[in-house]
Amino acid sequence: MLKNVLAFAAVRDINDAVRWYKMLLGREPDTRPMQVLAEWKFEAGGWLQVNENMQLAGRSSITLVETDMSERMKMLTRAGFKPKSFVNGPAISIITITDPDGNQVVFAQGKDENHRSTM
Repeated sequence: MLKNVLAFAAVRDINDAVRWYKMLLGREPDTRPMQVLAEWKFEAGGWLQVNENMQLAGRSSITLVETDMSERMKMLTRAGFKPKSFVNGPAISIITITDPDGNQVVFAQGKDENHRSTM
């Protein structure tokens, strides 16, 4: 049985990408197991890997599960990130941005009838 998942974003320059994702996530990577790899661990156990890979750079899409979409939007605006789109639907809210390499980064918050996170 599958137990967890690892999200992956391919980038052109790992040092530039670490600076950008550090700003986006508000913290340093949890590990740097290789010179071309940085990893962030999340509360529920998932991981985001950012890897220098010229052949795949800009072709990744990652989804981050959010607990407070309005706070996330404020944080993005304060940090100067420009969302490509924002959808606030009855079942899910989604903010989409793009990293400097062109990778899609999606923040998603599922809702139940009380608008609590269900993802």
